[in-house]
Amino acid sequence: MTRAAFGQNFIADAPLTIVACTDNKISRRYGDRGAHLYAIQDVSASIMNMMLVAHELGLGTVWVGAFDEWQVFEILDMPQNLRPVAIIPVGYPAKIPSAPRRVTKSEAVEIR
Repeated sequence: MTRAAFGQNFIADAPLTIVACTDNKISRRYGDRGAHLYAIQDVSASIMNMMLVAHELGLGTVWVGAFDEWQVFEILDMPQNLRPVAIIPVGYPAKIPSAPRRVTKSEAVEIR
């Protein structure tokens, strides 16, 4: 899997790796917008919720979006209706980094 993920070797070190996918059997019900927008939104929300629960349980996760989609598809011998969107390695963290600096309201919001 790491060759499909551009050499991100930490993926292979994780005891569990989840490949989050869209399913065009579901998303096509909503036409083109469902296939190209809603499906991605649904998977993204699911990933974030999963990562929050993992954190609550003391597990570490990382959202990997940089990978060769077609190589992952082939390595996992996925059915045609699925499309890999993200790879999420899950495990106990070796260290817990400090939280990043939060942006201020003026940095985050622009009113015109």
